[in-house]
Amino acid sequence: MEEPIAVTARDIARLAGVSVSTVSRSLNGSPRISAETRERIKRLAAELDFEFDASARSLSTRRSGTVALVCPGFLDRFASTLYLNMLIYDIRSNLASRDLDCIIAEAEAPGGQSNIRRLVLQRKVDGILLLLASTLPEDWSVIKKRGIPVIQVHYAPAYFAAERVDYYFTDNILGGRMAAEALLDSGGERIICLSDRRVSPEMTAREKGYREALRSCGIAVDERLVLAADNSFDEAYACVRRNIALARRSDGLFAATDIMALGALRAMADEGLDVPGDFKVVGYDDLEIGTYVRPTLSSVHQPREEIARLACERLAALLHGPVSHGVPGGPSGLGVEQRLIAPTLIRRESC
Repeated sequence: MEEPIAVTARDIARLAGVSVSTVSRSLNGSPRISAETRERIKRLAAELDFEFDASARSLSTRRSGTVALVCPGFLDRFASTLYLNMLIYDIRSNLASRDLDCIIAEAEAPGGQSNIRRLVLQRKVDGILLLLASTLPEDWSVIKKRGIPVIQVHYAPAYFAAERVDYYFTDNILGGRMAAEALLDSGGERIICLSDRRVSPEMTAREKGYREALRSCGIAVDERLVLAADNSFDEAYACVRRNIALARRSDGLFAATDIMALGALRAMADEGLDVPGDFKVVGYDDLEIGTYVRPTLSSVHQPREEIARLACERLAALLHGPVSHGVPGGPSGLGVEQRLIAPTLIRRESC
């Protein structure tokens, strides 16, 4: 049986009535080619089972067509990473829709070496999406020297004051304020704030929003109502049980994550508190698991779908735009885009 003749870029160009370079640019998603032409070339290539040679593209353009999504090293912790795992899925889907392959890597390899430096120095990726609360100075230095486009998502890292970098994440102050306002609007006056004891920018911002909402209603913040626990079901459950006398004198609780809210709901049920009759609860993240319990959990929805879309759109624009002269967010002609995306409140049975 004869082997089928391989279709080449030149064949696609002849059939489409365009140049080979137009075929190449179209299949690489170049904005220099009209959307109509790009789609026509891609459709023709798909019909002929033509696959662009990634290794050839890398040699001719010095690009791999691959980006890295660098994540924290605790994604195996089911309870504390449910939201992050959904965000990662959304990012991967958005990258795939733009014909970009994705390498998911932890910042640090098992041996202690930096995965960021390895990926950059070995030219394995064209760009990086950082899903990290902090980045080592040595890693950031390598990124800057190589001029790799970088997008920060979800976390607000400490180097923002010193570096200009594109970022997209939730307005957590607004989210905390929305949660507390929902409890206040439901008649609450003594509202507990259950936060993650591990200080982080997003948790601090959510607590700040809670404080702002109370103050705007003329209610002084009672520091005894600000509780801290690890971001887990068991720790939140234990924290509420230890403070059940305080809970009985209160009428609402804002938990900084849904997992903590679910632990609080279980503790209150075990202590005979009726939610939402005696007590109302609002979580944060809007995890699907919050709809599996009774009462179903009211929660602040983080706009992960929009964050993923905007971050991937921006990275694609940086990859196809002018050279940034070695500085992420530098003189690429695109400036720097830093956006806080507004969350929304999802009302269910618990408030």
